[in-house]
Amino acid sequence: MKHLKSFAAAQLSAVLFVYAGMSFALPAGGSNLEYTIKNDKITIAGTLRLAQTPVTDTLVIMLSGSGPQDRDETLDGFSVFFSLAKQLSERGIPSFRYDDRGVGGSTGDFARSTLADHTSDVINILDYFREHDVSRFNRFILLGHSQGGIVAAHVAALRRDVDSVILMAAPARPLIDIVLYQVRQEYTQLQLDKALIERGVSVHNRLMWAIKKNESLARELVRFEETMFEILSASSRHRNMSGADLQKLAAQQAREYGIVYALPSLTSFLYHDPANDLQTLTQPVLGLFGGKDLQVTIQQNKDAMEKALLRAGLEYTFATFNNANHHFQPAISGHRAEYSE
Repeated sequence: MKHLKSFAAAQLSAVLFVYAGMSFALPAGGSNLEYTIKNDKITIAGTLRLAQTPVTDTLVIMLSGSGPQDRDETLDGFSVFFSLAKQLSERGIPSFRYDDRGVGGSTGDFARSTLADHTSDVINILDYFREHDVSRFNRFILLGHSQGGIVAAHVAALRRDVDSVILMAAPARPLIDIVLYQVRQEYTQLQLDKALIERGVSVHNRLMWAIKKNESLARELVRFEETMFEILSASSRHRNMSGADLQKLAAQQAREYGIVYALPSLTSFLYHDPANDLQTLTQPVLGLFGGKDLQVTIQQNKDAMEKALLRAGLEYTFATFNNANHHFQPAISGHRAEYSE
């Protein structure tokens, strides 16, 4: 039950945002309908959760965060979107959640899916429900969690028939900034000296740039491996390893990061600035933040989001949940180690 405490507050904020001043009795119950939405060579499978007694003609479409996610956005044993869909339906609000490409019933290759691909999938979902369920849904809200918020803002900037946007722990700065922040946090936890921490952050930055520009990659991989050896040697976690084993581990990490940083599913997001989309929006926005979110922090993202929304001149609301982590679970520190507890 502890997972639901902070999340219930986030759900309530979302519910109030959807109702936007409407007054209805809140029914209980609901039903699920399974959908497959096909376009070109891709099939997106998802679940439409309907309220037993609908009180709104608005459909909430949920966009999951980074990595290949199932429709329930099951993260460390906590199904974020399943819980949200259930709570919304109990309040009379329908929702649609779907499997990412290459996950569950959806086809395609997630690792090769770009921001443009994710955008296309959401637009196809919008078009499907607008064309096939005309009598059922007349308004559409995009709810994006984490990296899904980047996609939600991008789609809303392209499609004015999106009526509102809900951003849960969503970046408002290029993903490269988020990645480097997380790297710095990871190395800080190893209790390294600041100079070594900053060299470590720098080699990640240089490697990602070399991959983007397709220049000097071999040189940056060598630099990365050498710096990883320094970091591993200085870390108390690896005190019992021999120098030869540390060298092998450093080489392995260089290879692995060289692969990960080259995946289209990441590279297409790294240098995309969500603020450019946010400042062109015309739809109302609800931004939800966790006070103990160490992945997409308030300090790094809220001000940037607000600055962009002020430039857009639109209606927006922010809600911060003091003790919530990135998944909107109650947290003590917010570190990943707590997620599955």
